[in-house]
Amino acid sequence: MIIGAIIIAAASCGPNITTADSYTICAEKQQQQASSSASQSDIYTPKPKPMRLCRYYVNNSIDVPTAGIISAWVPVGSRECIGDEPPEQTAPTQPKTTVVKTSVAETLTAFANRPVASWSPGSEIQIFQSGFFSVAVNNRTASGQLFEEPAQIRFTASSIEWQFSDGVSRPGASVARSFDRVGEYSAIAIVTYRVDYQVAGESWVIGATSISLQSNQLKIEVVEPPRRSLLVE
Repeated sequence: MIIGAIIIAAASCGPNITTADSYTICAEKQQQQASSSASQSDIYTPKPKPMRLCRYYVNNSIDVPTAGIISAWVPVGSRECIGDEPPEQTAPTQPKTTVVKTSVAETLTAFANRPVASWSPGSEIQIFQSGFFSVAVNNRTASGQLFEEPAQIRFTASSIEWQFSDGVSRPGASVARSFDRVGEYSAIAIVTYRVDYQVAGESWVIGATSISLQSNQLKIEVVEPPRRSLLVE
C-alpha cells in the first residue's frame, strides 16, 4: 500500500546540469510503501506433538475433585492437568508494519536556440562608413514532462555584446560602427541567456543559471572609396 508520494525538483536528485547550449532539470519522486507481516511466532508450521502423562478427575476437570482420577497420555498443550501452573497472560501479537521508502529520478533537457547575426550592407564597406549590425536572440521555452507532470525550461536573453576582431566591443542587439583602416574584419554577437524552469505547476524558479552562446561569425571587408578621375579637355 502506497501511503505517500512527492515530486521534488533539483535538490534531492543531484544538481541541475548546464552545458554550453542546454540546461537539464532533475526531479525525484519519493514514495513510502507500508506492508504488514506476521511475526515468526504467528506462522503455523505443523510439527510432531510431544506427549505427556496427564492426570485429571473423572468429571474431566482439574479443580472439581471426584473419587476417581484418570491418568492418560495427551499431546503437550492439549489440555490442563492436575498440578499444572496457571498459564501466564500474554498480549496478542500484532502484525508488524514495515515502511519502505523508494525514489526514482527523471530528467528533462532543453537546448537554447543559437542567436543569428547579420549586418548591412553585408559584403564590403568603405573606410569611415558606418555598418549596422544586429542579432536575433531567439528566446525559447521548451515543454516536457517529469513523472507525467508538466515541466518547462525557458531561455531569455539578458545581455548582448558584439565583439570585433580589432578588439572593439559594443553592447546591444543592434549596433553601428565604422572602421578607420582598410582590411578584413570579423564580428560575433555573444548572447547571455537567463534560464528559468517550472515543474508540476509550481512557481517558476527564476534565474536558475545563465548560459552564453555565440552567434555565427560575420566577415567584413573594409575598402578605400573609389577614386574619381578628373577629365581635362
